[in-house]
Amino acid sequence: MFEPQNKLEALLQAAAKDPKAAPAFYQALLDSEIYILTPDVPIAPGETRSLQPQEKVNIATVDFQGLKWHPAFTSKPRISDYVKEPESCLGAVARDLFAMLPHSNFWLNPLSECQKPLPASEIELVTSGKIFDMVGNTKG
Repeated sequence: MFEPQNKLEALLQAAAKDPKAAPAFYQALLDSEIYILTPDVPIAPGETRSLQPQEKVNIATVDFQGLKWHPAFTSKPRISDYVKEPESCLGAVARDLFAMLPHSNFWLNPLSECQKPLPASEIELVTSGKIFDMVGNTKG
């Protein structure tokens, strides 16, 4: 059973059950720290470090529905659910991460009971604010 670790996960779970909760989820997503796998970034287990300006980073991808997706996680425990061996990751505010990786697909919490594919087109709607007009106008 999926137990939310933070507000973002609680909102993700709520939005999966009720489309009226989607605006709150999208707003929280933009302002929340999420984690992506960065297998080639040198970092000791348990340590953190900041990216350097203009630093190039190899970010993990997976194939899903014929596209490349960046696995992204709404909390550190979700990473452990996905990868069994320690792997370095980068935590960043989602809004900044989406700007850093334009036109990318993200898959929140892959293989979790509470997951959400975020195709690049949906991320563009979220970051531009257009999604709020669309989900706010749904009848239900």
